[in-house]
Amino acid sequence: MPIDLTKLTDAQLETLMNNAQASTKPEAPALYRAAAVELFHRRGSDYTDPVIAGCWGAIALLDRCRYEKTGKHLKSNYSVRSMRRNGEIAFMTDCARGKTQGTGFVLLVEAGLGPQTVEFIVASNPDRFPVDAVAAARTRLAEHGVALPN
Repeated sequence: MPIDLTKLTDAQLETLMNNAQASTKPEAPALYRAAAVELFHRRGSDYTDPVIAGCWGAIALLDRCRYEKTGKHLKSNYSVRSMRRNGEIAFMTDCARGKTQGTGFVLLVEAGLGPQTVEFIVASNPDRFPVDAVAAARTRLAEHGVALPN
């Protein structure tokens, strides 16, 4: 019987992700990604705008991927300050244009979570972002082998 991820707590989702990472079973990577996507949606659930919700979900997943890589619970404080100071749309525009110093995009792509990146959100919503930001996001996604949104 498949696991209903929507019924798990955040802590249970994180444990599931840890176990999937440690597992050698062939279904483990897909289970990891499914749990990560559920976490992505939950972290943005306080927002009615799906673009803004996606931004906060991407930051939550970035923090999780950074923890997996370093073993330290490091938060994306710079990104959060930028979003609060300038707004989420301006933050995502700067990320897409490559004006930020972060490595979040690469961490998420390496974890198989390309569709949960800020760049993917920008490329998926061309009506909400400047043309150059959308083009830059699409280019970065293509360069890293992430399937482009329609």
